[in-house]
Amino acid sequence: MKRVHLLLVAFSIVIATVISCKTVGRIAAKYWLNREIKEFVAGCEDKASLIIGSEKAHKYCDCSVDLVAEQYHNYQDAKKISVMEIIDFINKCK
Repeated sequence: MKRVHLLLVAFSIVIATVISCKTVGRIAAKYWLNREIKEFVAGCEDKASLIIGSEKAHKYCDCSVDLVAEQYHNYQDAKKISVMEIIDFINKCK
């Protein structure tokens, strides 16, 4: 029983590490801070969900953040892009 408990704890730690490191393993992390990546994805989802729905917005914004960061190395410039530009990046993720 104790062994099963230890395995569950170890598995939980591994899962938490993988989830928290998701943003670190992205291309965007070469150019932006983790908080900037999260902020961009959240803002993208807010804007894009009005057009494509919230479920698709999450999927595509998570993908497009890397494309946007490669084009806009400066996060402040990326914050200024229009909804239509975001949709163009999202379309590249399909």
